[in-house]
Amino acid sequence: MVSEPALHRVYLGLGSNLGNRAANLRLARHSLPEKGVKVLAASPLYQTAPWGGVKQPDFLNQVLLGETKLKPLALLDTVKELEREAGRTPSVFWGPRVLDIDILLYDELTFGSERLTIPHREMKKRAFVLAPLLDIAPGLVLPGGDTAAACYARLPEQEKAGVVLYAEVLSDN
Repeated sequence: MVSEPALHRVYLGLGSNLGNRAANLRLARHSLPEKGVKVLAASPLYQTAPWGGVKQPDFLNQVLLGETKLKPLALLDTVKELEREAGRTPSVFWGPRVLDIDILLYDELTFGSERLTIPHREMKKRAFVLAPLLDIAPGLVLPGGDTAAACYARLPEQEKAGVVLYAEVLSDN
């Protein structure tokens, strides 16, 4: 008898700063199930200042909780395919993009290869990841024992100030 592959809980970080940013994120959310990732929870959208020093438009960011039978590298191939289908083309490192999907966490796995590092190596330093992550998993303990809330609390206020609920941005217009 062949056993079913295990379901894995994954957290994905989504971002877009080209085209219709909200529609790009919605496309990703709605396309993931057909690619083998069931979306269990989605954070609100946040408008965020660009990170990394490249001059470009603000991003919309979101974090999703999902479950999948895909192994880590297969999941990476799947999200990169979804980025290409949305219109992402190679550009400047940390530059503008139609769609960016990062694997933040995969179960409690700690994994490293040339193509993928889990947990995402920069997530503890990025308010645009931690703020939406806390919306859907406020008590989340990260591999290594640190909590997402503690990581967010340690961030500089300037980093946090660049992350604003998108509904609040819209209400100011």
